[in-house]
Amino acid sequence: MDTIFSLFKRTPMPQERRSYSKSFKAQVIAECAQPDTSIANVALTHNLNANLVHKWIRAHVQKALALQTAFIPVKASPSAAVHQVLPATIRIEVPHSKGVVVVSWPAENAAACSAFLRDLLR
Repeated sequence: MDTIFSLFKRTPMPQERRSYSKSFKAQVIAECAQPDTSIANVALTHNLNANLVHKWIRAHVQKALALQTAFIPVKASPSAAVHQVLPATIRIEVPHSKGVVVVSWPAENAAACSAFLRDLLR
């Protein structure tokens, strides 16, 4: 005598997964993108699991982000590359009875400038 459990053991369960075309996935994703549309409702109308539709949407978004962040080479113009930095100078104004004495000295030689000022102010 067969029991219900023995009948279940004998019948193999089909293990095939359904596959969907790219155009069908794109259509479902487009329907979900419409305003005031529930993803669960779109999934039900197409006899799909809502989790599967969410998975398709995530994959679509990741693919779109990958396309946006692609490297785009930019050619720099030579005029933008030539940026001259003016050398820094030390500028000192010393008031004198006959007028103002202005000393301009390259900043690289600051030690020599201080020696010059020491000798000048003695």
